[in-house]
Amino acid sequence: MVSLKTLGWITQDDAMQASLAKWQRVVDLMTTLLGATAGYVVEYNDNRGYLAVLTSQNPENPHPKVSGTPQSVDANVYCRNVIQSKATYYEQDATGKPEWADNPELLEDGYVSYLGIPLLWPNGEVFGTLCVFDQKPTGYDKTQLELMDVFRDLIEADLRLYEQFEIMRNLSMHDPLTGLNNRTGFELLAEQKIRIAKRYKHNIGIIFIDLDRMKHWNDSYGHAAGDAALRAVAAAITQSIREVDICGRVGGDEFAVLGYVRNRGDLTTIITRVRNALAHARLTVPNSKSPIDETPDISSGASVFFDPIDQNLEAMMATADLEMYRDKQRRKK
Repeated sequence: MVSLKTLGWITQDDAMQASLAKWQRVVDLMTTLLGATAGYVVEYNDNRGYLAVLTSQNPENPHPKVSGTPQSVDANVYCRNVIQSKATYYEQDATGKPEWADNPELLEDGYVSYLGIPLLWPNGEVFGTLCVFDQKPTGYDKTQLELMDVFRDLIEADLRLYEQFEIMRNLSMHDPLTGLNNRTGFELLAEQKIRIAKRYKHNIGIIFIDLDRMKHWNDSYGHAAGDAALRAVAAAITQSIREVDICGRVGGDEFAVLGYVRNRGDLTTIITRVRNALAHARLTVPNSKSPIDETPDISSGASVFFDPIDQNLEAMMATADLEMYRDKQRRKK
């Protein structure tokens, strides 16, 4: 299975929007049937905390719009008990209980009752919670608790569909040999980066990297060694770029990096890091034609496109590709 733990919020993926519309109806019905003040779907992220994805639209809800601001991982909120235990948590009346003395949901919104149930991915990892809050003590019966299980099942069915979609999307956008984005995946992400750069007036930098003497690696050591050399270049790039950069294998032995930069020096730093990482790479290939006593070499080209950006991605990539070709010709002399 692909990893669905990301630095961002999964529910902000465009692919989830149809599910969210369905979940809204689930939350509204759940809140009405339980007679609660408000109902929520909350997404949990290990790095960023708890995000209210949507909330019920009943008249009693004091916050019919979600704020978009997450609660921190360390916040003493009711949902934390659900996330930590991966089990249903029911607080009938939190009034005066010391464990909730600093709970913002109790202090700021007056929510004294909480019923939350975990939402899980098919592999058992926590996606978030389905929960209801009330400003008065409650006493839900067995039938009402079972009803929550039904609502949970409806949402988890969508999570299974999303996981399958994500698997197919990863297969179509990733290079199986190196694990990087393939050309399609790289260009899709690059177009998004460029749109953001234009909006916020960032400069865009592109690096093209080519594995030198690919034929030599295949002829001297075997095709498995050529594959190992490509994987070494991919690993060196991954180690050398910043978290906000994107990279991909865009051809047989060609790689690209794109990111926001101040000037060409930012790109030169990345290329230097890649070369240093490769200088220390040690390739071992079972049954190679001969012992491998060298490390992969690369040619590189880099270009910066300053705000206002007036070129499309194809033109940018062509410029960086030309710079790489020139570097390769210089290295042959």
